[in-house]
Amino acid sequence: MNFAKALLVALSLSSLAQAEKFLLEVVNEVGKPLPARVRVRDEAGKDYCPSGSRIIPVGNDDWFVTGGISVLEIPTGKVEIRIEHGLEYQPAKQLVTCDQRQTNRHTVQLKRWINMRDHGFLCGENHLHVPLDELAPQLVAEGLDFGTSLQWWNARRYDVSPPGGPVRYLEYAGRSIPTTVYDYELEHDWGAVYVIGQPRPLAIGNEPDQPNLPVISKSHDEGALVCYQGGWSREVLLDALLGYVDVVNVCNNNFLRYAYQPRSRYSNLLQVPGFPVYENNADDMLRMNTDTYYRLLNCGLHLAAGAGSATGPKKTPVGYNRTYVRVDRDATVQEFLEGWRQGKNFVTNGPMLFLEIDDQYRPGDTIEMTAVGATLNIEVAALFPYLISNIEIVLNGQVVQQVSELESGTTTKVPIRIEESSWLAARCTAEDQLLSDAELAAYEWGTEEMPRKPTRLRFAHTSPIYISLDGKQAHVEESIREAHQMLDAIAVFAEERTSGETRLETARWIEEAREKLSD
Repeated sequence: MNFAKALLVALSLSSLAQAEKFLLEVVNEVGKPLPARVRVRDEAGKDYCPSGSRIIPVGNDDWFVTGGISVLEIPTGKVEIRIEHGLEYQPAKQLVTCDQRQTNRHTVQLKRWINMRDHGFLCGENHLHVPLDELAPQLVAEGLDFGTSLQWWNARRYDVSPPGGPVRYLEYAGRSIPTTVYDYELEHDWGAVYVIGQPRPLAIGNEPDQPNLPVISKSHDEGALVCYQGGWSREVLLDALLGYVDVVNVCNNNFLRYAYQPRSRYSNLLQVPGFPVYENNADDMLRMNTDTYYRLLNCGLHLAAGAGSATGPKKTPVGYNRTYVRVDRDATVQEFLEGWRQGKNFVTNGPMLFLEIDDQYRPGDTIEMTAVGATLNIEVAALFPYLISNIEIVLNGQVVQQVSELESGTTTKVPIRIEESSWLAARCTAEDQLLSDAELAAYEWGTEEMPRKPTRLRFAHTSPIYISLDGKQAHVEESIREAHQMLDAIAVFAEERTSGETRLETARWIEEAREKLSD
């Protein structure tokens, strides 16, 4: 054995000799084991996971899932432990010493700051690229009530073997999570769309030159939930006008745990003259999501706010971006998806947001009115472990009330006069203060073309409450004009991309959408 090899062996043996058994317990507020996502890091910046555990990447971190008790081998000295369990528990960050002279057993009790079941909500999301054999621990560790697995993403990705139907019950640590398993994503230049609650496996080939509409319309007719990645997607307006879109993601995979994706180039994918370009910062990436969603709502469309994380391709936890839907505690996954379709929800990656009008109407409801000038009493509350930066009330795409720097749980009440058919929603922002500036800076990764930049921004957005005057829906002239421009642009796009019968059929769809827009 040469000197270099001998030195490596010696260093290896030395490292093993210094490694100590470390038993880590995570418990809830009443002292029971709590499944969670954990990161254990030594002073040199190395992450440690139990032998045989599956690594959960978050940025450049290596996390793992614990069922409540885990045994690790870590070196003698100080380690930093970070533990998270979804959005309803406060994350823990502790510095612990591993001492070879004593039994190394450490218990962390996570504090629940809100219980959304008690408020009448269950949670899930619509964008998970995680196979079933890996999904259950992550769903449980993040506190989700329902799961999804996109088994088809431009091609079959996961083999969902029989027996079993479109809903499977995934088990981990004593919990059972109903999960839809035949879901799929089409992601081409037409726009990324996620179809949840698909009743059977998708049996088509990958056709990037074909519009999404022929595929998603069949799923929609069979009861599946159709969700677009963003209001800036090329095809979303066309499909929504024809009645085949249920959800548009506002809290989408542009936002990751402690990071965002600069995506200014998504500002105007159809290249419509005069459309705004959004800057590559976290606030503008959020603004791009909301403004393009509002344009659709201003055309009289009823579209629920959506949330998805893209875990798998994206290094972010399952359920980081999630929806809370107002349903019964014992709701089935089908009832959950139907409640989401109806817009009885809000979406969030941090704050919890509650909107009510006149003590009776909530997101997804329609208020029927016959007279112009009536006053509605709006009540909004946002809860978060840190200071709420802003609460805003949005009417037909315009902020009509803003309150800044609020303590968690502060209720904002304001009367609003209604002059036309409208939609009304609430949104809020906050800053996550768990990490120091230096710790936060470490959440920059990716490539020059696909970067991820650090951010403290957290936000929530409700689905709308609709206000109908004499049976009419919202009709904002500027948005209608912009929508006509978008249909013109997608006609050009389709002319370039399609041929034959597909081109003729797409042209017919566009004309039908124009007629609906002009009604």
